[in-house]
Amino acid sequence: MAGSGHRRDKRSRSRSQPMLKKLLSKPKSKKKKEAASSALPTLDRLHETLEMLEKKECFLQKKASAEVERAKDYTKAKNKSAAIQCLKKKKLYETQIEQLANFQLRVHDQIIMLESAKATTDTVDALRSGSSAVKAIHQSVSIDDIENAIEEANEHTENMRQIQEALATPIGASADFDEDELEAELEDLEEEELENDLPEPPQRTSMEPSARVTTTQPANDLAELTKLQAEMAL
Repeated sequence: MAGSGHRRDKRSRSRSQPMLKKLLSKPKSKKKKEAASSALPTLDRLHETLEMLEKKECFLQKKASAEVERAKDYTKAKNKSAAIQCLKKKKLYETQIEQLANFQLRVHDQIIMLESAKATTDTVDALRSGSSAVKAIHQSVSIDDIENAIEEANEHTENMRQIQEALATPIGASADFDEDELEAELEDLEEEELENDLPEPPQRTSMEPSARVTTTQPANDLAELTKLQAEMAL
């Protein structure tokens, strides 16, 4: 009985451990978010504190300078004890100024660390957002979706080509034209154009008119000579 009770306790503990981890992890994430959201107010407060320390340091430096001037005046007046008191006050002011300088260094250190931590947090958040966006894109788009999109695009392209071919097909009177007959007529026109473009052959000169001229010219001369002799005989 004791062994069975021990086993039950182990089972209950093993079941309760994941629940405890979940409960413990939630506050941690909330703390991280709260720390990230409180970075800006903390930086503002640190800058305000630094400004206050600088103003106080400037005020104490003026006080120390004033005590030095007073010590000089007391020295001129031969009041040594009063001059020493002024120098003591100056030393106190200088001690406070030194403390304030150390405080400023600490505040500066905190500001630098916090700004660096905030920059790191912002960078990590940006990287996480980018990774989540890429993951969401990968989940929304798969290889099957891409293949389906390409297939649809090809189908639309084929449909458009068929539509363009249907629109380009002649209808009505133009559909009755014989393409072979038109091509033959076009060839005849081309041959006719080629014949018109060829140069004309040179014309052959006939020898007969010249021969007639050579034969008739002496006869005319002889007739005129006979007529002239008859006139002179008279």
